[in-house]
Amino acid sequence: MQITDAQRIEMARQHIQEQFTDNGLACQWAIHMQAGNPHLHVLVTTRRLGREGLDKHKATDLNPDFARKNGKGFVSTQDRISEKWEAFQNRYFEEREFELRVDPRGVVFQLHEGKARHIEASWKTAENEARLEDARQTALVEPKTILEKLTARQCLFTERELNAVLKKAGVEDMIEREAAKQRVLSCPECVKLYDGQGQETGLYTSTLVRAEERAILELTDRKMREGGGHVSERARQQALSRKTLDPEQREAFDVMTAANRLCVIQGRAGAGKSYTMGAARDAFEVDGWRVVGLAPTNTVSRDMHTDGFQEASTVHAELLRQEKARTNPRSRVKAWDRKTVVFVDEAAMLDNRTMHRLLQQADVSGAKVVMIGDDAQLASIQRGGMYTEIRQKTDSALISLVRRQKQDWMRQASMDLADGKIKEAMTAYQEHDCIKAAKEPIEVLLQDWKRDVARNPDVNRFIYAGINTEVNRINDACSKTMRELGKVRGGITYACEKGEKKFQQTIGVGDRIQFNATAKNIDKNLINGNFGTVQKQSQKQIEVRLDSGAMVSFNPGEYKGFALGYAGTVYKGQGKTQTDVYALHGVTWNNRTTYVGATRHKGNFTLYVDSEKVKGFEQLARSMSRSQDRASTLGYLDERQANQVKERGRDRDGPALTLPGRSRVEEPSLDAPKLEIDPERLRAAREARDRQERFANPEKAREHIQAKARELRETITARDKHKAAMVKMRPESLDYRAAVKKLVRLEGKEQEADLVLRKSCKELAGTLGKQAVKAEIAKVFGLEKAGVFMQQCGLEKAVKHQIKGMDYSR
Repeated sequence: MQITDAQRIEMARQHIQEQFTDNGLACQWAIHMQAGNPHLHVLVTTRRLGREGLDKHKATDLNPDFARKNGKGFVSTQDRISEKWEAFQNRYFEEREFELRVDPRGVVFQLHEGKARHIEASWKTAENEARLEDARQTALVEPKTILEKLTARQCLFTERELNAVLKKAGVEDMIEREAAKQRVLSCPECVKLYDGQGQETGLYTSTLVRAEERAILELTDRKMREGGGHVSERARQQALSRKTLDPEQREAFDVMTAANRLCVIQGRAGAGKSYTMGAARDAFEVDGWRVVGLAPTNTVSRDMHTDGFQEASTVHAELLRQEKARTNPRSRVKAWDRKTVVFVDEAAMLDNRTMHRLLQQADVSGAKVVMIGDDAQLASIQRGGMYTEIRQKTDSALISLVRRQKQDWMRQASMDLADGKIKEAMTAYQEHDCIKAAKEPIEVLLQDWKRDVARNPDVNRFIYAGINTEVNRINDACSKTMRELGKVRGGITYACEKGEKKFQQTIGVGDRIQFNATAKNIDKNLINGNFGTVQKQSQKQIEVRLDSGAMVSFNPGEYKGFALGYAGTVYKGQGKTQTDVYALHGVTWNNRTTYVGATRHKGNFTLYVDSEKVKGFEQLARSMSRSQDRASTLGYLDERQANQVKERGRDRDGPALTLPGRSRVEEPSLDAPKLEIDPERLRAAREARDRQERFANPEKAREHIQAKARELRETITARDKHKAAMVKMRPESLDYRAAVKKLVRLEGKEQEADLVLRKSCKELAGTLGKQAVKAEIAKVFGLEKAGVFMQQCGLEKAVKHQIKGMDYSR
C-alpha cells in the first residue's frame, strides 16, 4: 500500500500545525514531489508571532537546540525532529487503519543535505545519489541481497513488503520493479510457502531461514536423546527444604532437575519463575554441578547474579568466551562440560542465530540447558520464534499463577494479558480508574508523578513511554520537579552519548540516572541497563549509588554513556519489577508491549492516553491488542511438500502433510546476516502448525474438539451463574450496572467460544468423520444437544420433529 500525494500534503500540514503553528510560531513550507524522494522543507520563526508582530524573546520553551557554526545558527540534529515525524506518521497510519509503518532503517543510509553553507561543494548530494544508484543496481541484479534484507528481522515476508523494499532501494519504474520482484521470487534461495492443505498462503521465506530453523530442531532432538542431566534425590530434598513451592512451581522444579539435557519453563510475568529457578539452582549446586546463569540483557543477567548465580553473564558474552575456549587450548576460560547446567532466563528474547550458537555449544560440551521465558512478551529484534518450537518439543512446565500484584483483580488482569486477552485486562483497569484520557496526557502524568513523589519520595517508581522523544521530555521534567521539591541539588551540564546520538544533559545530586553503555574497563559496575542515584558530582567525577547498593565512580569526560533515568521505553522494562508504574500510551504499543508494560508493577499502574488521538476505549483496546507475533516457518510447507499433499490430498484417511524436509536447493551455511521486520503480517505460524497437527493426528483432533466444547460449556455456566446472581440485585444500584457490563462480556465470550467450536468441527470433520465429531461433543453436552449442534453447523440434516435453532447449550 502506498500513500497519495494528497495524503502527503495532509500529513505535512497536520504535523506542522501540531509542532509549530499551534505554539505561535510562523512557518513557510513546501513539498517537493521528487520521484523516489518526496520531501518537505519547513522554515520556522524562532520567536512567536502575535498581534504586535514577532515576540521579543525566542520560544526557548519549545526547545529546538540551536547549534552554531562559523557564527551562524541552525537547528541541531539532537532536537530529534526525525523521531517526532516518524511517530506522527505511524499515528496517522494507525488512525486510518493503513497497513503501513515507518521503517526506521532504510535500505540506503543517506546523508543529510542542508544549505550549501553547511556542506562542501554539495558532495553529500552526489554521495547520496551514488548510494541510491548502487542500491538500485543491487535490487535489479542481486535478488539474494534483497532477500536477505527481507528476512533480517522476520522469517516470513509478503509481496507487498518486497515491493516496498524495492521502491526504497530506488526502483521507481513499475516495469523495472515488477521484473526485479520476479527475479527475487524466482531465485533458488526464495521459498514459497503453503498451508497444511497445500494451498498458497501469500508468504515467502528463504532457504537460509529454513536451514537455520531445521538446524535448531536437529540440535534440540540430539539434546533430548542424551542421557543424564538429573540431580540426586538427596540434593532435591535439601533444596526443597529451603523454599516453599506451590504445585505449579514444584512441577517446574521437577522438570528442571529431571533426567533431561534440555527443558523449557514457561513463566508468566510476575509468576515467580526466578524464585523457582533459584530452588533448582540450589539442587544442582548441592550435587556438585557447575551452574551458569545467562540472559539476553545485562539487566537480567545482573539480577540473576543478585539472586544467587555465582556465574552470570549475557548470552552473547558467554558464547564468545566458550567459542574462543574451544578453539584456543591455552585459553583460561573454563569450558562447559557434562557436569555444567546452563540456566537461560528470558530465553524467548533470543534470536534464531544466537539460539543456534547456544545449542551448538551445549551439543559439543554435553552441558544441560534450562530455558526460562515467556513467548507472549517482547521477542528478539532479529528474526526469532524458535523458543516456542523448542518448548513444544521438549520437557516443559508452565508457571501461570501471578504473584507480583497484591490485589486479586490485578493478578487476574495480568493473567488475561498473558493469555492475549488485552481488552479484558484493560477493561479491569478502566473500571478501577487506572486509565486516564486527556488532551495533554504527558502533563497529567507529570502532575500525578509530582503529587506521588511529594507524598512518598521513597517508593520505587518508573515511567514507560513509547519513543525516545517522549522519554527525554519526561526525564527532563522529572528532574526539574525533583529540584522544585528540594530532592535534587545543584546541576552540571554534561556531554552525553547514547549509541551514535550526542546530547547535553543537566544532572544534579539526587537525580536518577541510567547507563546505556558498558565500560567494565573503567568500573565493573558501568553496565548498560544499570540505574542509580547521583551522590556526588563535579566536572571531572560523578559518584552513583546503584539500585543494587553498589557504588560506581567515573569521569564524565571519559565515559559518556549515561542519562537521566526517571523514564524509559518498555523494552528496557522486560525482566524488571517496580512498585508504581506510569505508562504513556502511544503508537508503539501492541499486544507484547502492553503485556510487558502493564505487568511490571507490584503496587499501582496508571495508563495515560491522548484523548484527541484515541477516540474511545474500543480504539484503545484494538491498538493495544495489535499482534506482533514473529513466527517461524515450520508451520508451513514448501512447494515440494505441498505437491505431495495435493497428490494424496483428497484422501482424508491418511496424514495431510509431512514434516518440513529439505528444500529444493542445497542449503547455505548459517552465517546469517543481521536484517529487518514489518510487524504487520498474517497471524502466527503457531496457529497454522497446530491446525496442521490436528489434520494429521485424529487423537489430537478429538482432544481439540472436546477441549473447545468444554470451554463453551464453561462460558455458558459462568453466564448462567452471573444471571442468577443479578436477580437478587436492585436495578437502580451501581452494582447492577457493573453486573450488566460483566454480563455483556460473558455473553461475548460465549459467542466467541461457540464460533471457535463450530469452525473446529467443520475443519476436522474430514479428519475424524462427522459421527466422531458428534461423539466428542456429546461427551460434554449430551447426545441430543450434540445432534442439534451438528445440524446448526450444517454437518447433519435436520430431523423433522426437531426444532431448528434449538439452544443446544441449555
